[in-house]
Amino acid sequence: MTTAIGPRRNNIAKAGLMLAAAWLAIATPSWAQTASVSDPLPSAGTSADEGELVVTGSQVSRSGFTTPTPTTVIGSAELARIAAPTVADALNQLPALRGSLTPTSNTSNSVTIGGNYLDLRGLGNLRTLTLIDGKRYVPTTTTGSVNINVIPQALISTADVVTGGASAAYGSDAVAGVVNLRFDNNLKGLKATGQAGISDHNDHRNFLISLGYGGEFGNGRGKLLLGGELQQNKGVGALNSRKWGNAGTIQNPAYTATNGQPQLLLVNDVRASNATYAGMISAPASLRGTQFTSSGTGTIPFAYGANATATTMDGGDGYPLNGVSVLESPVKRWNGFGRATYNLFADITASAEFNYARTDVNSDSNLRVDSITIRRDNAYLPASLVAQMAANNISSFTMGRGFDDYARGLFDITTKSWQAAGGLKGKIGGSWSFDSYFAHGKTRSLTLFTDDRITTRWQQSIDAVVNPANGQIVCRSTLSSPTNGCVPANFFGVGNVSEAAKTWMNGTSVRDWNIGQTVASLTLRGEPISLWAGPISFATGGEYRRQTVRVTSDPLSVTNSFRIGNNQPWSARQNVKEAFVEIVVPLAKDESWAQNIDLDIAGRITDYSTSGTVKTWKAGLNYTVNDSIRLRATRSRDIRAPSMDELFSAGGVTLPSINDPLLRTTYNVQQLATGNPDLKPEKADTFTGGIVVQPSFVPRLRLSVDYYEIKLKGAINTLTTSQIVQRCYTDTPQLCALITRPSATANITVVRAAPANLQRLETSGIDFELAYAVPVGPGRINFRSLVNYTNKLDLIDGAATRHFAGNTETIGIGGVPHWRFNTNLGYETSRVNINLTGRYVGGGILTQDNNIDVKRVSGRLYLDLSGEWTIIDHSSNRVALFGKIQNLGDKDPPLTQTGTARALYDVLGRIYTAGIRVTY
Repeated sequence: MTTAIGPRRNNIAKAGLMLAAAWLAIATPSWAQTASVSDPLPSAGTSADEGELVVTGSQVSRSGFTTPTPTTVIGSAELARIAAPTVADALNQLPALRGSLTPTSNTSNSVTIGGNYLDLRGLGNLRTLTLIDGKRYVPTTTTGSVNINVIPQALISTADVVTGGASAAYGSDAVAGVVNLRFDNNLKGLKATGQAGISDHNDHRNFLISLGYGGEFGNGRGKLLLGGELQQNKGVGALNSRKWGNAGTIQNPAYTATNGQPQLLLVNDVRASNATYAGMISAPASLRGTQFTSSGTGTIPFAYGANATATTMDGGDGYPLNGVSVLESPVKRWNGFGRATYNLFADITASAEFNYARTDVNSDSNLRVDSITIRRDNAYLPASLVAQMAANNISSFTMGRGFDDYARGLFDITTKSWQAAGGLKGKIGGSWSFDSYFAHGKTRSLTLFTDDRITTRWQQSIDAVVNPANGQIVCRSTLSSPTNGCVPANFFGVGNVSEAAKTWMNGTSVRDWNIGQTVASLTLRGEPISLWAGPISFATGGEYRRQTVRVTSDPLSVTNSFRIGNNQPWSARQNVKEAFVEIVVPLAKDESWAQNIDLDIAGRITDYSTSGTVKTWKAGLNYTVNDSIRLRATRSRDIRAPSMDELFSAGGVTLPSINDPLLRTTYNVQQLATGNPDLKPEKADTFTGGIVVQPSFVPRLRLSVDYYEIKLKGAINTLTTSQIVQRCYTDTPQLCALITRPSATANITVVRAAPANLQRLETSGIDFELAYAVPVGPGRINFRSLVNYTNKLDLIDGAATRHFAGNTETIGIGGVPHWRFNTNLGYETSRVNINLTGRYVGGGILTQDNNIDVKRVSGRLYLDLSGEWTIIDHSSNRVALFGKIQNLGDKDPPLTQTGTARALYDVLGRIYTAGIRVTY
């Protein structure tokens, strides 16, 4: 029973969008609204903001200063060219970002489902700090992550990506770097975008409306910045809507520990060998291979696929284990932002702002197969099967059945967040200035997991018998407890479970998050003294944060009554006090051997009420040799404090799938996850060093090459259920204490998991950036290429080292390819832009365990064509039509253990987008 999709290329809406996108992309072009042809390229990491120089990655304000930490700037022009429905979809194309958690890549983790969370360097989204206009936003999950969809895209001027440690500048979580979404504080008038998109498979239907407005009041003393956004994506039903969607790994029946055969086989059609939609008997052996008809009134032989084991096979009549999983969760979201600033005095400005965001998500549990014990006197059994059981003295059998039609399990998640902030900033004499703000925000995320099976009631409904007193079918438990309310259910065939039975045995598991954050911050900046090469720039300040989390659930979850969910109530609070200082010392200026040299030193001390006091620091050097060459290097100590979820979570139950190395079968087990109050902050030593070349003899050319190395000690990590089971029987036998197996020949029933400071993470690589613009005819050609080579991404815990660079694994922190690049070639005039973008995601080995028959997969090169045509350009008024075709060649992703590595590759196929932009 798969999710139906409409026929390809037969929908009017799709045809219209396809034609519009193709016409606009080929006959016109993309977006760029960059500067005129003669304008130089901007310096990475700096931007003008209401007359003040702001540098992402630093706290100082200094004319001409560029942070020594590498920073990639993605401007509004580039974001618009990509024409993505969310900012994350655009930023995830950067090679330094591993495909982050999105409704496409992550549809079964109810913690982050429906949000967009960024992941620099593949170290995990919790190690990437997300800032909104330089400030922390109230977390949208109990783990402390921030969904970057909380602000309207129309208000974003740039997305600054600091690809190096920045804890000394911003505090915890900036281990891998910082993504700072800047507001366009100089916006004047109205800015609006409306767009719609659809995939080549007649799904992924989405639209976006984003509005921004900037104006003045009070005779120019006050400024307003307003914005709002509405976006909806109807999602994609199931993986098997794509031809690769049923692929995955199965157990190899020929494998033994000594015969050299691979343990797993990569196949195109992963199916259960012990379950069907209507029900299939897997034991005892004399009945195995008997399946029920869809009506449930009879039985027919079960057709086995290739390489069948006790639980999996390739093809055949079995239930599709991978293909029915959700490919993209439907999401509807909207947000609004307003800010007013007012010059109280000549040098003092007050500001007040408010932001509100809401996201609604509906998704699927991705759990599909039950193992059910049926007794011979079950009232719904076909008479022919009852006779066969009686003749062979069989009292019961085990049946595998999909539960799509009676206990599918659906997530309904509504997340609301708001934050209010007020601030004062200004000059206080000479070179000195201050910047202060106070912010308070809250998030409420309510998850209703509907159609969640109540275990005891389900077991009672299965055991349906004939009441000898009246001949009616009842639950066996009703015979001894006539008022227990049990409703018997017919589990044979498809769709035979009555609505009354569903109502009786299913319920709604509730998880209610309430998260609060209060921030008070003060920064003082100035130039206290001058040296031979210029003034010293100085910044100091402090910050106080108070975070609270309260998680509640329902009475049945508290008693672990549901199949999954069962979130346990807990609450916690955390106070954070910080003080920092940063100094930029000019060491040389206008020398024959140096145009300038700046030394950037910073330190921060942070006290966490939950995990103690930590110190962070950085030392960076900028050496501008001449107008053409600049060298930069930074060494830093960075930290991430454990989140309150990692510390205090009371746990919940999930049902992940495992490959049991002892029994050589695949099945679901209960995982019970809890927090660990003894966690300590992670500590990272980070080094970046590189060169920036802007040769004076080649105007508008910019090249940068940077090496990075991050060594993270005491990494907080929770081993996955699969990792615990596999390593119990390989290199870490002490993990077997976390596993409950009733007997040596029985399936595992429970695996316990909790985070610990048990690992080290090490990564290194090189980032390349090349940008060039050259006048051609009435316009100019623009070229920009971003390349990342990941040399190493290792997870080390003393007993073993896992190498995640150059592979496509999805377990643990997940694999990253060695090579990724994003290259754009465009031509722009005052009216027309056209862009061709190439995105490459490398391949690699499927698993470092070398336990699979297919060892490697190739990478994928995706081509995107986009275009924009300005149809009205009068004074400050502008109207432009735009279109884009993403994944022009409709390339499928490579096949991996779980279908594909959804965090790395395009999974939706060719996508068409068309829209309109207006400035007034």
